[in-house]
Amino acid sequence: MTNFDVVVVGNGVLGMATAHALQLRSPQLRVAVVGPQARNGAASAAAGAMMGCYGEVTAQLLRTEAGRAKLAKGLHAARCWPDWLGSINEALPEAERVSIRPGTVVFSNSKSGTIEDENYAAILQALQENDEAYETLDPNRIDGLNPADDCRPSRALYLPNEGSIDAARLLQALTSLIERSPQLTLIDATATGLELGNGRIDGVRLADGRRLSAPRMVLAAGVWTQTLLDSLPELARRIPRLFCGGGTSLLLDTGPREQAHVLRTPNRAFACGLHAVPRGGGRLYVGATNTLFAQPMLRTSPADMFFLLECALDQLDQDLCAAQLVGWQAGNRPVAVDTCPLIGPTSVEGLWLLAGTYRDGLFLSPLLAQHIADRVCGGDGLFAETFAPERRPIRLYTPQSARAEALKHYVAMGAEHSIRLPRVGWHQAFPRFYEQMLDGLYDELGEDEYVLAPELLAIVAADRKRMVPFFRDYFAQVRQAWA
Repeated sequence: MTNFDVVVVGNGVLGMATAHALQLRSPQLRVAVVGPQARNGAASAAAGAMMGCYGEVTAQLLRTEAGRAKLAKGLHAARCWPDWLGSINEALPEAERVSIRPGTVVFSNSKSGTIEDENYAAILQALQENDEAYETLDPNRIDGLNPADDCRPSRALYLPNEGSIDAARLLQALTSLIERSPQLTLIDATATGLELGNGRIDGVRLADGRRLSAPRMVLAAGVWTQTLLDSLPELARRIPRLFCGGGTSLLLDTGPREQAHVLRTPNRAFACGLHAVPRGGGRLYVGATNTLFAQPMLRTSPADMFFLLECALDQLDQDLCAAQLVGWQAGNRPVAVDTCPLIGPTSVEGLWLLAGTYRDGLFLSPLLAQHIADRVCGGDGLFAETFAPERRPIRLYTPQSARAEALKHYVAMGAEHSIRLPRVGWHQAFPRFYEQMLDGLYDELGEDEYVLAPELLAIVAADRKRMVPFFRDYFAQVRQAWA
């Protein structure tokens, strides 16, 4: 069958969750989910899946209206998870059911810059503002944390209502639900382009030459969403462009030792903080890296591997040197040019977008999937669409604040890599080197109504000759599109 009522393009957690939500909302709908079964380089397959929003709070998030709107969606999503897992588990045998492992410990150490202190304070502020439960811990008496002496934590919080979920198990559970339903179809293929008919969505082309037809379509293809949007250039120019937040993680077998809770630092150095997530059966997931690229990162690099192992052994647990390596994982988070999500209908009738969720996609999936399903079926949705797909990029920074924030992250990167500076005056000279580099990048990019978010500077710095003109041209096109 090639004709459906709805086609969901993307078989990560967001796409699979959307199919499940559509079935819950309108069981009679014939829904296809399109995506390569291997999911190479996808975010969902490599996710640590920390289940919470407070651990991700940053000082920058709390400074802006858009940031607080993102936090509000996280709080809403947290309330959705119990019923959402119930809807999944009730249709599965006990052996396939999914649960959240409760508890997260957020600790802060001196292996980063001042930005870690700011973000730790922001987490505490958000907890107190929302009257959320937390407990202050003795940082030297935390189960599973056994760092080197020069990496000892100075502060720690326990968040009982945050935790983790096994991303692979969640994906498998959603896959089982879809395979069991006569109305839902999984299609192991790569979508290459969108097709219109009479000005509305009509179908999607696949790499194997097939074409799927549907009057309604949801794009939830992660970092590959941009390629599909580019097949409709008049639409694409009105939507903030997507980039790839490449991340490396590793999975260890620690034997009989079993870590009880998530251990993590605040976000720092452009990344989501160092984190160790228990997977059960002696398995431990460790992650920390985030580098933005123009194209997906399909394999990890020796640099990221070395950095992650060094962080794990120094800052988490020195005894992990005796663990067995299960494997390395590389994944790509979809990041819009303004780092805000793209959620809702487009001006192309029948086409909805669910993309740009950065590090929050899996955690937000119950809320976003049910919202989009309701909208596709003619409802009002579950929340106001603050981050509509067709919009000007949201300005989160002034030129001055962007440079200041970027400097904090770059200095933190140096500290995380254990850079050793001469003691006389270099504490002042070292930041100035970065400051000169950042000033040069931002001066070349130009200062106007659109200020490039600091984390996207990695794309520019990696290929300055090509990417400076790219972003200058891109923002000129944005101004033209919204003139």
